[in-house]
Amino acid sequence: MAQKNLQVRLDTGLHQRAEKVFRKIGMDTPTAIRVFFAKVADVGGIPFLLESSDDVYTPQQLRKIDRLAAQSKSGKGVSASFSSIDDLMKDLRR
Repeated sequence: MAQKNLQVRLDTGLHQRAEKVFRKIGMDTPTAIRVFFAKVADVGGIPFLLESSDDVYTPQQLRKIDRLAAQSKSGKGVSASFSSIDDLMKDLRR
């Protein structure tokens, strides 16, 4: 796998505060940066809210939410409701 070096200028205070957090969770800075890049690639965007906004989901996440909501409304993949543990257990044993 080809690798690329990355050089970044950071405010010293920011760097120290972030490294303190990384150490608490047992991670070094290069690993934290790789985790961040992997998450960005996985979700197709920044994996956290950058500013105050109601739009906190990526388009991919919104499509999945819509798909699951439609499934739920159709009853597909939704379990029956039970009025007691005994009724639930009877259904599970079938």
